[in-house]
Amino acid sequence: MVLYGEDGKLQALFELEGINYTGTSSVGCTLAMDKELSKKLMVADNIKTAKWVSLNKNEEVNLEKIKFPCVVKPCSNGSSIGVSIVRTNEELKEAIRIAFKYEDKILVEEYISGREFSVGILDNKALPAIEIVAKEGFYDYKNKYQAGLVDEICPANIDENLAKELSEIALKVHKILHLGYYSRIDFIVDKNYGIYCLEANTLPGMTPTSLLPQEALSIGISYEELCEKICLNAKNRKEKP
Repeated sequence: MVLYGEDGKLQALFELEGINYTGTSSVGCTLAMDKELSKKLMVADNIKTAKWVSLNKNEEVNLEKIKFPCVVKPCSNGSSIGVSIVRTNEELKEAIRIAFKYEDKILVEEYISGREFSVGILDNKALPAIEIVAKEGFYDYKNKYQAGLVDEICPANIDENLAKELSEIALKVHKILHLGYYSRIDFIVDKNYGIYCLEANTLPGMTPTSLLPQEALSIGISYEELCEKICLNAKNRKEKP
């Protein structure tokens, strides 16, 4: 699946033409969209992320080295498209087949069991964390986009220490990936309060009920105000985004 809106190509074209735009620069989009590259940068900066191996299409795959449960996903895709949680060899083969439908490079990650959180960044400040609780399965494409399938709790019902740590790590990821005026960073927190970064979103959902607008609203920023802030930032930005 080709996602020119978020992988940096469209942003690079705008930069070449001197056109202002909202969001992250072409460099940041490239770094964040490639999940393996972004994970390598996180590891280099001591940010926890699930261990992984990458697989390339048409290369021999040794399934015996893969431990269950695990998560299979395309390397540079969005909206959890092509993502599977697998627990057996048969499920793994099918998950790999599905993921390769979307891309020629995929990741197989260790499965981290825990609570799922997301932290929005706006103007280099972390917004309150939101917790996502799927009523069935995990936060996949269906659960993300069909109303009523998940509970979204904002601000998340967590103690101050965890909230602070999530905010600090989210800001750190935002900076090492060179993200722009706004972004959203996703996490899993395990039973021992280990915080694992799943990925960064350079163009998070922006409907009134999306995660980032919910987080902004929790501190008094309305949807209309949020959209205006983002647009004015792009309009007034003199340097390259």
